[in-house]
Amino acid sequence: MLIKDILLGKKLEILVDREGYHYRFVSKVEGVAGNSVAVTVIAAKGRMFHFEEADNVSIVYRSSERMWKWDHVKAGLARLEGSTVHTFSSKEQGQIYNRREAFRVPIGESLLMRRIVTQRAEPVNSSAEKTNAEAEVTFDALLADLSVGGAGLYANEDMEVGTVIVFEMPTNLGILACRGEIVRRSEVYDKPFRHFYGCEFTVVKKELERYLFERQRLMLQRERGGESVRLKDR
Repeated sequence: MLIKDILLGKKLEILVDREGYHYRFVSKVEGVAGNSVAVTVIAAKGRMFHFEEADNVSIVYRSSERMWKWDHVKAGLARLEGSTVHTFSSKEQGQIYNRREAFRVPIGESLLMRRIVTQRAEPVNSSAEKTNAEAEVTFDALLADLSVGGAGLYANEDMEVGTVIVFEMPTNLGILACRGEIVRRSEVYDKPFRHFYGCEFTVVKKELERYLFERQRLMLQRERGGESVRLKDR
């Protein structure tokens, strides 16, 4: 598939590797021309995201049948019908992409997590505009499994799809900070917790991939009857 085949109005996923972190954004396709696709400008809290020359950028697009990924695309800014848009360009064909191919490792550890609550801050005076402020609500959770793209967790906290959560996990590689968004939820009837949530990461440290690889390797070694190796996660 080529970039020119991307349809207007669809969602485009943008993956960015920068200075030891993985970032994930989702934006709407506003225009397609030749080898470039334009999306609604990526911004948070009123600030536009600026791509840097050293960034490793990939884009992911879901067609009616499958997902496609373009690696090492060139990011930029442009004007489209009077509005600023982010653009991504590549002359290469997109490759078939399956997010579930990323290995998922069982964890089974209790963690203190936080969900982000956006609050409307009242203006100091009548002429000022209202602003958004973030607050954090702490809750206990059981981290069921983990992958480079997301996590599964159990909790009694009642959260809607779209809720942003953050947590830090102590490992032998240091503290791995993760920030993500709840993308699915289900009720649980046979465990101490009432809800199961699927979380898709938006920001994680790159060391997460190495940690998962090492943990999976040790698990496979144990299953195959190899020597007992004790994980030093804490």
